[in-house]
Amino acid sequence: MEIRTRFAPSPTGDLHIGGARTALFNYLFAKSMKGKFLLRIEDTDLKRSKSSLTEKIINDIKWLNIPWDEEIVFQRQNRNKHKQIIDYLLEKGLAFKCFAKKENHTESNIEKIGTREPAFRSPWRDLSKNTQPNKQYVVRFKVPSDPSRINFTDKVRGELSWDLSTIEDFVIARSDGSSTYNLAVVVDDHNMKISHVIRGEDHLTNTVKQLLVYQALNWVTPEFAHIPLIHNERGEKLSKRDGKSSLLDFKQEGFLPDAMLNYLARLGWSYKDEEFFNLNQAISWFTLDGVGKSPSRFDIKKLLNISKKHLISKPADEIHKLLLQYIKIYKNISLSESFSEKLRQYLPLVVERCTSLGEIFEASSFLFEADELRDKKALALLDDNSRKIISNFVYAIKSANFAWNSKLLNEFINAYCQESSLKFRDIGIPLRIALTGSTSSPSIVHIMEILGKHQTLDRLNMNVD
Repeated sequence: MEIRTRFAPSPTGDLHIGGARTALFNYLFAKSMKGKFLLRIEDTDLKRSKSSLTEKIINDIKWLNIPWDEEIVFQRQNRNKHKQIIDYLLEKGLAFKCFAKKENHTESNIEKIGTREPAFRSPWRDLSKNTQPNKQYVVRFKVPSDPSRINFTDKVRGELSWDLSTIEDFVIARSDGSSTYNLAVVVDDHNMKISHVIRGEDHLTNTVKQLLVYQALNWVTPEFAHIPLIHNERGEKLSKRDGKSSLLDFKQEGFLPDAMLNYLARLGWSYKDEEFFNLNQAISWFTLDGVGKSPSRFDIKKLLNISKKHLISKPADEIHKLLLQYIKIYKNISLSESFSEKLRQYLPLVVERCTSLGEIFEASSFLFEADELRDKKALALLDDNSRKIISNFVYAIKSANFAWNSKLLNEFINAYCQESSLKFRDIGIPLRIALTGSTSSPSIVHIMEILGKHQTLDRLNMNVD
């Protein structure tokens, strides 16, 4: 049997971290078994689905370097197939037209103190077709009363048994005739020959409903694996309220796809004590046996640690290229060749201090920041004494004659400090503020070398007037 998995997002919002991990697990499992990974866009909800979000989701998956096999399937294009199956279930008495008003029942289990009421059973489920009124209806699946339970094996959670009295007669076609999620998913997975459905444990109730549809159609069911949810630091389900919850958030922060992929793989899955690895290693190690049953905790500190390792493991030229792309896409800045070269020289000084491209950008922004903005920052930090120190230093260095490099600049500043009864930091901190607009940066003599004599003196002069 060919292993075929799929990732099937709905284009109703940005790709959530949990969705990105689901896509990754499906990909890793398929490739570890020499199978195929497919992509399906579940866009039957025309009111909420947006083509712009579809494009963003596809781009996010590409960004993570998760390639799919075969063409993308768009669920809305399968509406005729869905309708054929709905009509078949109606004809066989396995589904029925329901005219009950929505407000007269609940679609989910009703929990009371210490008790659970049986789920909704429509009064229309066993009535003759001759008694049906001529008004709007939905189509519901007729949940069987015998057997009273459904049993299945989950590849992560083991043997599971479900009381069918807790499953309502669920809607499989809306009043406009369009299929709902639980019907469309079964039909599409069957047609796509999906062998394994790997998704979050919040889909367990959906799985029970879908298994009932599979049984009613006498179709072979795929294997199911429900992975634990991702929680925040408080032990709650990770959501937009936590700030960063979508993949886009981390792309905008400048995290590398390698780092995100590495970290997402470790959220709920493990292989021995391995923490730092690449995609090929993850494929060779991945098994569903390595997926845990407990919720995984999103730990930003661990992500930063992994991100830093991936960042410093890359060659300087690759980091430079990635940084230029990041600045152009997410900061809307196209750097000139001269600024790009300054950035290349600056990277070795700062890369090991940073955990993302975004942090490198912030640390190096003084190189190409507008003079007015940078000087405004500097003037807010420089007092009269600091400006006097800079003024005297500028006068001295203008009179000096030496090659403008970090080694000789360091020697000059040390000699100047000795002659002026200053410590290096007495001149170093004001210089750093005047040149970068910040109190922290790598070695000031390296910054002066990168800026060059002309630009260094121009910046210093602007902050002593």
